[in-house]
Amino acid sequence: MTKPAPKKWQGTWPKDCDICSEPLSNASGFFDAATKRGPWGLMCPACFAYYGIGLGTGMGQKYDSKTLLKTGG
Repeated sequence: MTKPAPKKWQGTWPKDCDICSEPLSNASGFFDAATKRGPWGLMCPACFAYYGIGLGTGMGQKYDSKTLLKTGG
């Protein structure tokens, strides 16, 4: 059996956190996730910890900032 290919971010390379505007390249990872208020956004780890609702289907995904590979959710 072969392993499925790892999932990767498909959009343009993300630059800044949608909430605090910090460069996502400075973080170990970034999140594409829903917030407690409803809208989705790209978030740094600190903003995800405060505003994010979790990882998984319908909640969010985590990606590596250097490789853009999906690492969670």
